[in-house]
Amino acid sequence: MPRTQEAYQQIRDERREQILSTAAEVFARNGLASTKISDIAEAAGISQGLLYRYFANKEELFAELIEWVTHRAIQQAQAALEHSGTPWEKLHWLTEQFIQGILQYPMYYQLFSQALSLSGRVREIIQEMEALTKALRQLIVEGQALGQVAKRDPDQLVLLYLCCLYGLAAGTGFRHDKLAAYFPDAEAVLLFLKA
Repeated sequence: MPRTQEAYQQIRDERREQILSTAAEVFARNGLASTKISDIAEAAGISQGLLYRYFANKEELFAELIEWVTHRAIQQAQAALEHSGTPWEKLHWLTEQFIQGILQYPMYYQLFSQALSLSGRVREIIQEMEALTKALRQLIVEGQALGQVAKRDPDQLVLLYLCCLYGLAAGTGFRHDKLAAYFPDAEAVLLFLKA
């Protein structure tokens, strides 16, 4: 029985996801500059030619990974704004989501340190993170109004929060063997925000 167009599309989608997942690991391990397309193809168990059917070059592949992380973070922040509960409960829920993401996809978040020095499409994608910053600031200001969040400059608190999460993501590469045992929970991450 011949395959349907839907079956072919599913195969293409699965292959694309496999390439992205493998590329994230290779980029996180080797860095963007030191990674070659052949490294990604070999790790994925496919030919370079097949990889080029999905992505024109390693920069396009890297940009796709950064876009995934960025959009996921923004979607979570928007969902937190709509989540039920007080601003503090929303911040707690959002922090839990970010921690789960860091633990589930540590290599994706580690790519951000490399992305910050790039220009072009990657820089444009990262600038979309302003939506995340605005959502966090809104939750913090609302929490301050209810006495749930420390009375400090909201922009300073947003920066502190994001740097804490960024540091945790970067740290997953240092203590991977002890990650589950020592990784902080949402309460620990939010201590500096508590009123």
